[in-house]
Amino acid sequence: MGFRQRERILIIMAMVCIAIFLGDKLILTPLGRIWSERSLRIGELKKSIEKGSILVDRRADVERRWKEIKDASLPDDPPTVEERILNRVHDWESQSGLTLNSLKPRWMPPDDESKKLELGLTASGSLESIARFLFELESDPLSIRVEDIGLTSRDKRGTVLDMNLKFSSLILKERGK
Repeated sequence: MGFRQRERILIIMAMVCIAIFLGDKLILTPLGRIWSERSLRIGELKKSIEKGSILVDRRADVERRWKEIKDASLPDDPPTVEERILNRVHDWESQSGLTLNSLKPRWMPPDDESKKLELGLTASGSLESIARFLFELESDPLSIRVEDIGLTSRDKRGTVLDMNLKFSSLILKERGK
């Protein structure tokens, strides 16, 4: 083997190594990365399809529950809503034996899909009457949410308590309106 032939073999070997290196960097590595990204995306899509299938299977239950919520919700008429809630508050007051000191309804600025009526209430009574009032409020079918509550004692023994309560009701607007 001559000197020229060794040079040729070395040049060919160097070119093969460079070609392999460039093939790896320009073709195999990007293709591997793309393959991995697509595999992850396929996994995410499979999970999304599973969630969608579960929702489709539960569609009837969700629609039935939403219809119950809409049927139990208050009408989109502020005076009627106020009247119904204030009547319910007075019913809870009489059932619990609580003494109502003040009740202040306040309409919050409406958004696109709902209106919100906040009520501030101060009352006094025994722990039992407060618990009964809260039970009546929470178990009522009206869509009411207790947002804040505070209790303070009027005497050293805690037999008479003052309650400050803030609760609200959400009125859903009809889609067609």
